[in-house]
Amino acid sequence: MKVNFQAKKVLFIDLAHSSYEVKSFPDLVPFLGGVGVGLKLYELYAAQDPVIFSIGPLNGFFPFVSKTSIVLDNDGVVEDIYIGGSLSFRLAFSGVDAIVLLGKSAEPVTLDVIDDTASFDYDPANIFSLGLPGKKSTLVTQGSFVVLDNFFTTPLNILNAKFVQKNITGMVVTGSHSYSIDDMTRYAQAYREILGRNGELSVGMGSSPSCSGCPMGCDKSRVGEAGGNILSHCLVACDYAQSIYSDVNIVFSCLNVLGYDYRHEDLEQIPSLVEEVLKRL
Repeated sequence: MKVNFQAKKVLFIDLAHSSYEVKSFPDLVPFLGGVGVGLKLYELYAAQDPVIFSIGPLNGFFPFVSKTSIVLDNDGVVEDIYIGGSLSFRLAFSGVDAIVLLGKSAEPVTLDVIDDTASFDYDPANIFSLGLPGKKSTLVTQGSFVVLDNFFTTPLNILNAKFVQKNITGMVVTGSHSYSIDDMTRYAQAYREILGRNGELSVGMGSSPSCSGCPMGCDKSRVGEAGGNILSHCLVACDYAQSIYSDVNIVFSCLNVLGYDYRHEDLEQIPSLVEEVLKRL
């Protein structure tokens, strides 16, 4: 399967009507992904109280690009938070760039997302039987947090509060696709070069479960992040790898290896694009 470089593909899930729809957004390409795409989608759908999960073009392909961006309203304040684990990889191989949850379910529901489709299960006991084994991530409300794969959480409990408000008991995301890369030699070389820069991370090796695409197992892996560098969070890279993925030259090289035609100037203008959206929110 080839990546669609011409538009961002978004899966919309309408909780009130138990329905879903896939839309294509060419105008979102300049925002790269992650928090940029999430904030722009929030601006477009603010009236429906959206919760937006989004990734960037390097998720699933390069080391330390291991987080998923979540944009949502928190008592009138638009927040961007990030969760680790395997979710970003599942989204990368689902064929969608973002999932947008709209409205509120009339009764408690578990969302079963497989690639670009969604189904609705109203028995919470079924959650661990949903999705495809080995290709899924499972988010479950536990106490005051949403927990991913029995370990990973967000730094604030606002996602759990929003799930409760929307009557969501959990969400299972399966990504079953695979992608072809035209120049595997260049890709493998770039991958090794990034992986070899683990000494630049602001965390050390640990024994905790690692986020997908990261071998570090650092003691920070359990709890995600809030806010941070715009470019790296449009990718969506780990905040502890900011010194790598806030470098426009590195980002340009990685995108180029995958076949994207972003220019240096396109990447340099992303922070100002995102800041303009923030000013309007």
